[in-house]
Amino acid sequence: MFYAKFKEANIFKKLIDSIKELVTDVNLDISFNGVSMQAMDSSHVALVSLCLSYDDFQDYRCDKQMVLGLNIQQVSKILKCCNNEDSLILKVDEDNNQIHFVFEDESKLYFYNL
Repeated sequence: MFYAKFKEANIFKKLIDSIKELVTDVNLDISFNGVSMQAMDSSHVALVSLCLSYDDFQDYRCDKQMVLGLNIQQVSKILKCCNNEDSLILKVDEDNNQIHFVFEDESKLYFYNL
């Protein structure tokens, strides 16, 4: 199981928006220490590298290391549904190859699968 909660969804939203013009698909390396990613643009000119420690999250749990492939354009579309005040939960179950995006607001709860 993987569970990571950002207190403010706009942090992850800004990260994705900043790389969506450079790379289309990325692999998230999820480990006990945090989440990392490296990807090259299609012309192999730019390298995108991201490393988020488990301390960067409000809550973090990783039972086993895993690699998740994500399409950045689809993730960007999902993140457009959240407000800046929302918190964001990224969750992957044991048996599932899907990542769940959960946006929490005091008055509403949004749930998206990818």
